Amino acid sequence: MKFLDYLKLANKQNDSSGGLALKINLVTNFTDAVLVKILRGVLLSEGIAPEIHVVPYKQYHLHLKDQSSQLYKSQADITFIFFDINSYRRSAFTESMLHMKEILSDIREFAAHTSTPIVVSSFTSPYSGVYGNLFQQDPIFRLVQEGNDTLEVLASEIPHLYICDTNALVHQHGERNIRDFRGLYAFDVPFTNEFLLALALEWASFARARLGRVKKCLVLDLDNTLWGGVVGEIGPQGIAVGPDYPGIAFQNFQHALVALHDRGIILALNSKNNPGDIDEVFEKNPHMILKDHHFAAKRINWEDKAKNLIELAEELNIGLDSMVFLDDDVVNRELVRSLLPDVLVPELPREPELYVSTLFALNVFNQFSLTAEDKKKTELYRAEAERKSIQYSAQSLDEYITALGISIDLKINDISSIERLAQLTQKTNQFNLTTRRYSEKEILNFVEESNLVFSADVSDKFGDYGKTILAIIALGENATGDIDTFLMSCRVMGRHVEYGFILSVANELARRGVQRLSATFTRTLKNDPASGFLPSLGFTPIASVGDTIHFEVNIVDLADNAKQLCSGITINENKT
Repeated sequence: MKFLDYLKLANKQNDSSGGLALKINLVTNFTDAVLVKILRGVLLSEGIAPEIHVVPYKQYHLHLKDQSSQLYKSQADITFIFFDINSYRRSAFTESMLHMKEILSDIREFAAHTSTPIVVSSFTSPYSGVYGNLFQQDPIFRLVQEGNDTLEVLASEIPHLYICDTNALVHQHGERNIRDFRGLYAFDVPFTNEFLLALALEWASFARARLGRVKKCLVLDLDNTLWGGVVGEIGPQGIAVGPDYPGIAFQNFQHALVALHDRGIILALNSKNNPGDIDEVFEKNPHMILKDHHFAAKRINWEDKAKNLIELAEELNIGLDSMVFLDDDVVNRELVRSLLPDVLVPELPREPELYVSTLFALNVFNQFSLTAEDKKKTELYRAEAERKSIQYSAQSLDEYITALGISIDLKINDISSIERLAQLTQKTNQFNLTTRRYSEKEILNFVEESNLVFSADVSDKFGDYGKTILAIIALGENATGDIDTFLMSCRVMGRHVEYGFILSVANELARRGVQRLSATFTRTLKNDPASGFLPSLGFTPIASVGDTIHFEVNIVDLADNAKQLCSGITINENKT
């Protein structure tokens, strides 16, 4: 879609109905009506229904300072902040420096009073084509550098503040293409439509991360995708990958894929080839950057690629909508698009030197943080393949669970893992009672307000699953508690981990005097796997509104019912 397409969509669908709801705060220091409209169009195109609160023109200073302002009261899911440096250029330098420092101080203060993500776009320098090299020592350039340095400090100190690299967008689109000087001087609209669209697309990636709509797995073809040529025709040593063109372009692409792997993106293969030829490439070609251990799952056969993708999703226990498929063959791309519309299938250019920029332009792998679980994700999924081997030989689910030797280590208010706990709320969609999304600060607030945040590290004889299950319990009066959040990673679904975990939670609540526990299930498009969880434990429905059902249970009954459903699972209630 192009700029006008997004604009038309925003004008056509102006009521924010349909799609996933998202409340947004927007703070700028220029006329931002076009930016608001284009951001709205981009989000609507992705199935997100935004409600955008815009700080009035030239009033950002007051609203950032005033805790009674709508900015503070809006309860936004995410806040975007972007200041144009040209506003500072028009005043005396000393005033500009003081003003910028004050703004950065205001952002820090605002962050202290909100717990949802704040995305601050970095400051961009004035267009050098206007000021020229003679002015590179102008204080305004130093002001930009110092402002961005301060932003880096803020981001390191405030866990829910993130930086959007605006300067990277400038480099991608070119200085000449981002500034609109007539718009700046006539209407205080300093940027071109091209740049505003690029910024909106970048912000949309943060919005998707906030809603847990990030892609988890990149599935790759091999011939003319990871290397040049067809290995079955020219042999493992004849493929184009190495120091010369075009091999170096494929090699650079592989470096980019390793970087994604190291950030927790699952890599998988889907190729029509002889497995022996592919094994020889990874074992013997010295120019390969990617190795066999980088891939969590593989389908190297002569089946159609849509069928292979379905099998890969089942093996990895992820949804098809978590997958991106890259293939140089247009026929395979169209086949997958038509049969599996949930899989993202981007166009891959003919020129391999454009593969890296095409991949990262997708902006679908962004997430707010990188955890220990992310760094070893391929290892976790490879262990899953070993578990599958005994599942097929087991005569029953109970036999399979017993053979796995699952162990649950309960943690309560585990502050050291708060980054992972927040990430679980942002990414877990299937086994999730309410799909409420929380930042690190919001999780910390639960703890500081004397609520209980339960989590567990899960393992079995094949290895660790990591921290994969979470429950947030709000303690009430009259010996009551309420399950605010209960979720479980898809990695441990189907193994009765949820029952062992809720048993340990119920035991701890009983020790603390809780007698009755309430819970809520809100149906979404994806959380059907969690729909029967509460009834299976004896929770009784007491009220319903729309897609939301409220339940209650006696804590003793809950423990008794859970105990019957988690045989074969070892529970270690370390609690620390």
